[in-house]
Amino acid sequence: MDLNQICKDKKKKTVQQSMLLCCKLYISETRNNSALESIERAARLNPETVIVNKFQDGVYNRVRFTLVSYVAHDSTGSPIYSPLQQTVLAMVGAAYEAINLELHSGAHPRLGVVDHICFHPLARASLDEAAWLAKLVAADIGNRLQGTFCLITTHRPTGEWVREYQSAHIRIY
Repeated sequence: MDLNQICKDKKKKTVQQSMLLCCKLYISETRNNSALESIERAARLNPETVIVNKFQDGVYNRVRFTLVSYVAHDSTGSPIYSPLQQTVLAMVGAAYEAINLELHSGAHPRLGVVDHICFHPLARASLDEAAWLAKLVAADIGNRLQGTFCLITTHRPTGEWVREYQSAHIRIY
């Protein structure tokens, strides 16, 4: 077997085994370019997280970043690490520092500088992994940034997933 075929097979196997999570981060700002640049710089500190989309709504004065990265597991299959955790925390911290909500205006009702964060499973990842990451990020926001939040669960009291929800959400106040 030649080296090119080995590389192709290895790449194919890696892609098939990928477990990816997506984060949609909504920030109450789109008109202040220096604030947005600061937030994007924070995202680029970790090359293992990719901004796959940035949607700016000028009327709402709100931006949505769509981020993707992998989730790593221990030998038992439990999630133990995702670069998204630190990337989202860095972006939220940058938003808190750069945006003065008292000067903000927009058509969308907002709950805070960072209005909404949701995590979705991609590839072979599960909703459980998305919820695991949402809980970690919510705890980090509360503990490190002193942010107030509401973690919207996607589980019934029995532990079953509510089928209407395909993501785990954090509402920031």
